[in-house]
Amino acid sequence: MAIMIPNIDPEGIDNCSERSFYRAAKQLPLGYTVLYSYKFKDKQRTEDFDVICEADFVIVHPAIGFIVVEVKSGEIDYRNGIWSEYKGGSYCELHRNPVEQARNAAFAILNAYTRKADEKFPLPFKYAIAFPECSRLQGDFPSDLNPNSVFLSSDMIELENKILDLFKIKEPTGQRDSRNTNAITILLDKVLAPSFKAFAHLDDQIEIFHKRSKRILNEEQQRILDETELNNKMIFLGAAGSGKTFVAMEKSKRLAQEGKRVLLTCYNRKLAEIEFVQLSEILTTSNFHNLLEYLLEEKGYVLDKSDQSKYFDETLAETGFDYFTNAPNDEKFDAIIVDEGQDFKSSWITCLESMLTPDGHFYIFADPNQNLFESDLDLLKLPVSKQKLTRNLRNTEHINDWINDLVPEARLTSIIKGGLPVRTFAWDTPEMEKKLIEDEAGRLVSQGISPKRIMILSPNRYENSSLCNTDKIKEWALAKPGEDKPNAIKFETIRSFKGLEADLVFLIGIKPNSRACTDADIYVGASRARFLLYIFHDRAWMFEH
Repeated sequence: MAIMIPNIDPEGIDNCSERSFYRAAKQLPLGYTVLYSYKFKDKQRTEDFDVICEADFVIVHPAIGFIVVEVKSGEIDYRNGIWSEYKGGSYCELHRNPVEQARNAAFAILNAYTRKADEKFPLPFKYAIAFPECSRLQGDFPSDLNPNSVFLSSDMIELENKILDLFKIKEPTGQRDSRNTNAITILLDKVLAPSFKAFAHLDDQIEIFHKRSKRILNEEQQRILDETELNNKMIFLGAAGSGKTFVAMEKSKRLAQEGKRVLLTCYNRKLAEIEFVQLSEILTTSNFHNLLEYLLEEKGYVLDKSDQSKYFDETLAETGFDYFTNAPNDEKFDAIIVDEGQDFKSSWITCLESMLTPDGHFYIFADPNQNLFESDLDLLKLPVSKQKLTRNLRNTEHINDWINDLVPEARLTSIIKGGLPVRTFAWDTPEMEKKLIEDEAGRLVSQGISPKRIMILSPNRYENSSLCNTDKIKEWALAKPGEDKPNAIKFETIRSFKGLEADLVFLIGIKPNSRACTDADIYVGASRARFLLYIFHDRAWMFEH
C-alpha cells in the first residue's frame, strides 16, 4: 500500500469524489507516496501569506516523478472556455479552472524544489484532473488538457495503470540513479512533507520557567503585610515555597524605608549571605549567631567557645540577653524580623526580644514542617496569624504534588503548572549511587543544562556521602562546601541549604531509619528544587514510602 500523508480514515472526508480518490490512491503499491490536500504558497503569483493554495492530491514515485491531481465532483461540462458542474438540476460555473489549478500547483512544486535543492527537478512531472463520479467523456478536449490526464470512475480501480500510461512507462521499476533518489527525498522532506518542531533545551525551559514564576506579591501575601500594620508582634506560618522569605524581606524593606532600624535574621548562614544580602545597604542582615557574636565582641566580651555546642545553643544567647536587657535604646532595633523561625530555640527568641526597642516590631515567619532542630514554636508566646499562605510559588506542579504526598499537612496548591516529573533512582551501595549521579548529571548536561544549575543536597556531610574524595562528576568540577567554583556542580547538606532554592536538585543519600535523614529533612531538601527533582535513595527506603 502507498504511504498516505496524512494517513486518515477516508470516511472522514466530506467530499465524496475526494473520498473515492483517496481510497483508490491508498491501494497503490509500495513505493508511492500520496499527499492529500497539500497546502502551498505560490510565490510566482503573490507574496501574500494570507493567500494559500491547495492541490487535492500529489502522487510521488522515485522511478516516475510526481503528478498533481485536481478532483471534481459530479458531472462536469467545459464550454466556451468555462468549466461548470451539474448541481441542483442545472450547470453552475466553477469558481476556478481545474486544469489551471493542477498546472499551477505542479509548477509551484517545481519552483519550491528548485529553491530548496538549488537545481531543477530531474524527473518528469504531470498534472491531471479526476472525475470519480463520471464514467464517460464526450466532445473535444481543450488544447491545454492531455486526454490521458483525465481520470474517470473506471480508473479508480486500476489507478496505477492510468498513472503509468500518463508517464508512458510500463512499470515503475526503471533504473534509479542516486541523483533521482536524492531528488525525491528533497521533494518529500523539504517541499511536500516538511517537518519541524518548536522546542527548548532544558536550560531554555528553565529560563522560561523563571519568567513565568517571577515573584510578585499575591493577595495572600498582601493580606499578611496588611496585618502587620495592625499588629507589632506576630508569627506567620507557611509551608516551603509559599513565599515566607519574600514577605519577610518585603516587610523589612518597608520598615527600613520608614526610617526604622531593622534587623532581618535567620539561623542559616547561607540564607543570610545569599538572599538577605541584597537588603544589606538599608538594614542589618545576618544570621543570628554571627550577628550576636560580632555585637558582643565589639563591646569587649571574651566569649568561651571551648564547648561549641553549648556556646551556640546557650552561651551566646544568654550573654546577649544579659547585655541588651540593660543596653540603651539607641543600640537596639526598632524592628526585628525572623525568617525560618522554626529553627530558633525559645531562649534565642528571648534574646532577640531584648534587642528590640519598646513597642518595636517583631515578626516571625516559620514552617513547622521544616522543624529539623526540634524547636517548639508554642514556647514563643506570640500570637499566630490566621492568615494562611496556601500557594506554592517556588516548585513546579509535579514537584509540589510529590511534596504534598510526602507531607500532607504541608499541602500547597502550585501556581506553576506542568514541569517535569520527579524521578527516583534506587541504589544498593554507595558506589552504585555515585554511578547513578554521574550518569544523570551527564545526561542533563548533554541536553543543554549548565552544570552550575545542578545542586546536590545530602543529609550527610560531604566526607560521609557517596561522593567523598570526588572532585569531579565525570568531567565537570564538583564544588564542595566553602569552595568558590562558579560553573561547577555544587554540593551542600540539606540543613545548610535550608531556606534557599536551586533550579535542579539531586537529593542523595536517602535512607530509611536514619536520624540524619528524617521525613522533615527529605521535605526540606525536596522543596528546594524549583524545576527538576531527582531522588537517589537506598532501595529499602522505597518500600517505606
